[in-house]
Amino acid sequence: MAPASKDGVDRRPLAARLPLPNYVAGSKGGPWYTAHTYPTKIPPEAVAPFIEASTLPDGLVADPFCGSGMTGVAATLAGRRALLSDLSPGAVHLARNHTRRVSAASLHEAIARLDSAWMLDVERDLYWSSVGTEDGVVCGLMRHMVWSEAYECASCRSTVVLWDVAEPNRPLRRQVDCDICGWSFDRTRRRPVDSVPRWLTLAPESGGKLVQGDPTADAIRRVDAIGRRRLKHWVPRVRIDSSREMYIRSALHLRGVRTVADMFAHRPKVALSRLWHEIGLITDAAVREALQFAFTNTAWHASRMRRYNAKGGQRPLTGTLFIPQLVSEPNIFEVFRHQVRQVCRLYEALPDGDVEVAQSSATDLRWVADCSVDYVFTDPPFGNNIHYADCNIVWEAWLGNPTDHDQEIVVNKSRSATDGGKTLADYQRLLTDSFREAKRVVVDGGRISVVFHNSDDAVWTALLDAVEDAGLHQAEVSILDKGQRSQKGYKARRGELVPFYDLVMTFDKANRNTPRLNGAGEMALDAVMAHLESLDGKPSQARHLDYLYSVAVGAVIGGGARPIGLSLRAFERMCNERFERIGDSFHL
Repeated sequence: MAPASKDGVDRRPLAARLPLPNYVAGSKGGPWYTAHTYPTKIPPEAVAPFIEASTLPDGLVADPFCGSGMTGVAATLAGRRALLSDLSPGAVHLARNHTRRVSAASLHEAIARLDSAWMLDVERDLYWSSVGTEDGVVCGLMRHMVWSEAYECASCRSTVVLWDVAEPNRPLRRQVDCDICGWSFDRTRRRPVDSVPRWLTLAPESGGKLVQGDPTADAIRRVDAIGRRRLKHWVPRVRIDSSREMYIRSALHLRGVRTVADMFAHRPKVALSRLWHEIGLITDAAVREALQFAFTNTAWHASRMRRYNAKGGQRPLTGTLFIPQLVSEPNIFEVFRHQVRQVCRLYEALPDGDVEVAQSSATDLRWVADCSVDYVFTDPPFGNNIHYADCNIVWEAWLGNPTDHDQEIVVNKSRSATDGGKTLADYQRLLTDSFREAKRVVVDGGRISVVFHNSDDAVWTALLDAVEDAGLHQAEVSILDKGQRSQKGYKARRGELVPFYDLVMTFDKANRNTPRLNGAGEMALDAVMAHLESLDGKPSQARHLDYLYSVAVGAVIGGGARPIGLSLRAFERMCNERFERIGDSFHL
């Protein structure tokens, strides 16, 4: 896809633009959403209305913080072209594979060849197991095995296995009692001495329903033997610096993590390294990259971050590197086949499109011509909320080129400036450079939409100052509902409230500055009061604090003001004082 000077496309300002939606909602159940995990992914059906309102058919949409490439998917669904870029090699890998169709039949054929050539034999070798039940021993292929952390009792020096002292199907208690001497301790403050196999789920050799139970002595001996095997193929051993934000927040020093390889137990490393090696031997480049796409999500699921959940749905937490105390180890090959099926669903639903993906910092788009893009829709990092380079390194390292986290546009609370950390001022400066580039490449009369949210009014102010310094003019504000709560959902994290709903702020190119106004609190309360009046006394999720906060901040920004002092906690206090609170809902 070439800029205007090369492709001959008429880049005159649009004669008319449609109004933007005030509210959009998306679902996280679509095939493009479930093909691969990525933090803060936006459902493409929630992006498409903005693209359709801001461009003509076959228009060019750009996203310089493209992440997993959902803007490109949305552009394809809307019949537009897209130009995507991101600093992260992993994001480029995802964006390219989310937007470039590969024959589902060719992927199914590739899996069948892998199965017959080696995968079924290796799967049986690694995952054949047995459990003890009331009816005797049942043998079959392992689906999941729970690994429990064990601690040394400081009183009697015996080993306390968390699984053995936990209450079945109940949340883990912080206080754990030693079965031998009764000594009680806080498990969150103790360094584990071992991780041991406990609960096992397998598919019986005779067929029928999955069976669960304690692994037999023979099953544990097989696991121990595999744990002593020498790795025959490459695994990434990229160092995870102890100064990284997510290393510190996730207390990885307590889990013995120094490199990416330490994020995987030995048996997953044996399986993953063989699988990655064999995929690399596939000669068809399109099929090979699509299978690598399925592999990187498999690697994420295969890490020690995969939590055991008694209710099902075992998976790692997104947006962190947290290793739980009860890890659910999966059958790698079963997960991989499932991921390939998910990728096939994506390609069967995705129309043919015209999407170009490049690796580039949003602060430097020199390869894009001036006034060559009709519309920019982008989702920059939200201050200190998510550190993408940290969160993605577990699967991105398999691609051989992890993101340079020193260039990431985030605010670091843990890393010092000498370690490459960035202050709020650095964050604002880098966003300013990014918005200037977006302004340069968009056509006169074109829009620039920025998805954002944060519970910290200082981060909001930094974003809006960056917008003003870049010479953009506030035009409209919309509420974006992603459909389900994610790691950014409204919840408590280290005493901080995090809002769920995002705002889509749309800007125009303009030489005039946005005026700085006072009275953000009163503007916010007036907007909330008007909103509650419009609900006509009916119960609604739109009465909840997270939704009202989006309404309030959107009204303040839309009115040309800064939400100074309007943090989520401050807003909650204001609402508690001004409105009646019943449970999670506010009323006049």
